[in-house]
Amino acid sequence: MIEINELLMTYGTNEVLNIRSLSLDEGVSYGIVGHNGAGKTTLFKCITNIIMTYRGSIKIMGENVKERNEILTNVGLVLDGMSVYTNQTGWFNIQYFAGLRGDYNEERVRQLAADLDLYGVLDQKVKTYSYGMQKKLILLIALIHTPKILILDEPFRGLDIDTVRWFKDYLKQLTKEGLTLLISSHVINDLEELCDEVYVVDRGRISEHIDLKTEKARQYRLIDTTNNTRLIEILEENIIPFEMKDERIKLDIDSAKWGTVYQQLQNEGIEINEMSRVKVLEEKLN
Repeated sequence: MIEINELLMTYGTNEVLNIRSLSLDEGVSYGIVGHNGAGKTTLFKCITNIIMTYRGSIKIMGENVKERNEILTNVGLVLDGMSVYTNQTGWFNIQYFAGLRGDYNEERVRQLAADLDLYGVLDQKVKTYSYGMQKKLILLIALIHTPKILILDEPFRGLDIDTVRWFKDYLKQLTKEGLTLLISSHVINDLEELCDEVYVVDRGRISEHIDLKTEKARQYRLIDTTNNTRLIEILEENIIPFEMKDERIKLDIDSAKWGTVYQQLQNEGIEINEMSRVKVLEEKLN
C-alpha cells in the first residue's frame, strides 16, 4: 500500500528524515515510535504531500504521490494539533472536507457522528466545541470515505475513555477489512493493543523493526512464587528457557512442558503470587 525509497528530507543542513526503504502492506497496523523531533510527524506529512520538498520516492497503491495527488483520496489523516474551520458548523466542515474528495455517504456520516457522540452538536459552530469534541470531528472527517490507509498522530489525546474504547474497536475492525493503519502515540499501551508491527524512528532513520504480532503470540509471563529458587531448579530440570526480570522469572508458558512444571509446583506446595503478561513493546523500548 505504501512504498518508500531513498527518502531524504532536510531543513538547510539539518537532516530530518533519511529512510532508504520502507514497505507497508494492506491490512496491517503499524506503530511509528520515537522521541519528540525524531521525524515521525514529518514522515506522515511527506506521505500525504503536506511536505513535498523531500528527495526520493513515495508511492501509494503503486502511484507516486507527488505526481498523482489524487491518490491521496484513499488516505485519512489525523495530525496532532490539526484544525478545522472553527467559525463554521460541524456540518459545514464535514461537507467541505468531504467535498474535496467527491461524494460521501451521508448515512455513514450520521452513524459515525452518533458513535462519536457528536450528532447533536453538528449544527453548532465548532468554536463552541471543547477540545475533545473538535478532535472527534477531525476523526470523523478522516473516516468519512472509509479510507484504505489511515494515518494517526496521537489520535487518542483529548478523547474520553468511552470514545477511545469505541475508536480502538473500530480501528481493529477496519484493519481486519483491509485498512493499512499507521499510528504514532506516546502511550505504549495503545500501540501494544493495536499494532502488528512497530518501527522505531531515531533522528530521522528507522533504527529498529519489531514484529509485535509474533512477539505477542508468545505467552510470555512474569512469575513470582513463594519459592523462586525452587521454580528455577524445576525449569532447568525441564530445559525450559527463562530469564530474570526484577526478581521475577520471565518465561513462555506456551511451552508444552509448562503444565508439568505447574503440576510440580502444586505437588511441592509452592504458590504463585503473581503471573502477569509481559508488555512486549514496553519491554523492548525501555
